[in-house]
Amino acid sequence: MQRLDSADLSSLFNPRRLDNNETNFMYGMNMQQLSIGAVARLTQIPAHTLRKWESRHGIAVPVRSETGRRVYTEEHVETLRLVKQLVASGHSLGHLAGLDLDALEELAGLHAADTSRLKAQRIALVGPNVSRLLTGLPQVVSRFSHEIHEWLAETAQLDAETTYIVESNTLPPELVETLTARRAQMAHLLVVYKFAASETLVRLRDADVVPVHGPLGESSLLRLLEPVTTGEPPAPRAQRFSDEELARVAALSPGLECECPNHIAKLLMDITAFETYSRECVDTDPDEQALHQRLGEISARARALFEEALIAVAAADGISLSIRK
Repeated sequence: MQRLDSADLSSLFNPRRLDNNETNFMYGMNMQQLSIGAVARLTQIPAHTLRKWESRHGIAVPVRSETGRRVYTEEHVETLRLVKQLVASGHSLGHLAGLDLDALEELAGLHAADTSRLKAQRIALVGPNVSRLLTGLPQVVSRFSHEIHEWLAETAQLDAETTYIVESNTLPPELVETLTARRAQMAHLLVVYKFAASETLVRLRDADVVPVHGPLGESSLLRLLEPVTTGEPPAPRAQRFSDEELARVAALSPGLECECPNHIAKLLMDITAFETYSRECVDTDPDEQALHQRLGEISARARALFEEALIAVAAADGISLSIRK
């Protein structure tokens, strides 16, 4: 990341200098001070957007003088430039808001250094947070929701064709030693962490381990991976029952002791409606876009299964159905 030099900054400073009281308010920080207008020109981010990022997401929150003026520093400018760059790369503001400057630089470095994603034929997710990601992705072969040390204790054999994504808040030396020793048994290894020393991250990279600062969102993870579609189930067929047909079956008096046809028809009506909603939902946040797309795919698969179930119970109960071709 290129740092701003004094010439870049001095030409855009607000000519008004802080008085002594305002300087005391700044806790004696020996930094150059920028107005919101200067920051907007340096970053090419409109002032109203800066205010919104500050109030809604806590991004680049400036110090306030006693007169209420926003006072930015060089670090604020660098943070904003990185956030702008990463948003353009598809990251959400909600995810970026929790990252400090070092983590933002690291994430930007991943984009700059790695133009190709890791090909993942099989994926294993380890950790209480990452195990919840990639729901419905057929390449995910295992999920372990407990801590990494428990997984390591229980997992004697690894799969050389599986990409492992593991999670640990910290990276103590013994964990790093274990992970680097077992790296050769995996196709790829991504380690999601919160706190780690720079030397530790260098050691992991030297061992062909990819450290990623967390928390990690689903869309961010998918930008690091390229799931290989080997034997992926075909896309579900179009809806086999019209809304009118489902409503008719839901209102029938059941001939079986249970009311399975009625219940399944009602479930199908809800699933079909939710599938349509998920596909029509429009959101500018990349994480939300990916989530709704995934929800639509899961709903379609669930709908196809329940359509088969309705056909089966209708045949058992002697109910005729109007099925679309």
